[in-house]
Amino acid sequence: MCCECPKNLKFCTLGSGSKGNAFAISSDEYGTIIVDAGFSAKQMELKLHDAAIDIDSINAVLLTHDHDDHSHGCRVFCDKHDIPLYCSYQTAHYLNGKNKLPSRVVQFEAGDRFEIKGFQIAAFAVQHDAIDPVGFRIKCHEREIGIATDLGELNALCKQRLRCCHGLVLESNYDREMLYASDRTLHLKRRISSHMGHLDNNDALNALAELLDDNSSFLMFVHVSNDCNCYDMLEKNLSSCLKRLNREAVDMYVAQQNEISPWFTI
Repeated sequence: MCCECPKNLKFCTLGSGSKGNAFAISSDEYGTIIVDAGFSAKQMELKLHDAAIDIDSINAVLLTHDHDDHSHGCRVFCDKHDIPLYCSYQTAHYLNGKNKLPSRVVQFEAGDRFEIKGFQIAAFAVQHDAIDPVGFRIKCHEREIGIATDLGELNALCKQRLRCCHGLVLESNYDREMLYASDRTLHLKRRISSHMGHLDNNDALNALAELLDDNSSFLMFVHVSNDCNCYDMLEKNLSSCLKRLNREAVDMYVAQQNEISPWFTI
């Protein structure tokens, strides 16, 4: 007698912050997709082992943009394990010029929809000071995860693509007061806080009223700054926000740079 595969969709982060980002979406039936490979190939392998992810189960690496904290390991890791990299045309052209592109590449444009085994992927443009940055809305087993890791603002397009997902992975990079009190240069402070920079805590929290709905079961804040943010403060404010929105049933998590998160079933 054959048993039907469980139709669960699971998510975890292998680490998230300015020193590296990588996320995993797994299905018992269809395998695993990695979003971003911002750690060295060796680090990726160690993190995948610690997260109990079989590298042979990985169908693809999706790349949000060219910045090193998202793309650092993609060439060596993908070539070593014969995994295709999916990235935008402009990002591929840029990385190829830097000799950072693996041999197997599938190119797309923001707005494209495509399938990787049982995963349906929709890529959408985000506002960030990279070559051609995108976010993803990923569907599998009738469950959807929205991912936007680096963006200066949540414009109408981003809100539309991220709204009403079962799982939401959203940047909450900095606390504005901490940023401007830091010893960073004024130029860098302005770059981070611009509409092409990063999303601050207040903007991320304020967006939840519009992004979450009754289907929402999981929320992760990512790309949190180590020196211009506070994990405990952000977690407390996120919990209060969900309570105020009557979304206390939503599982929440604030991703850290050096920690692999638990697996969340969506």
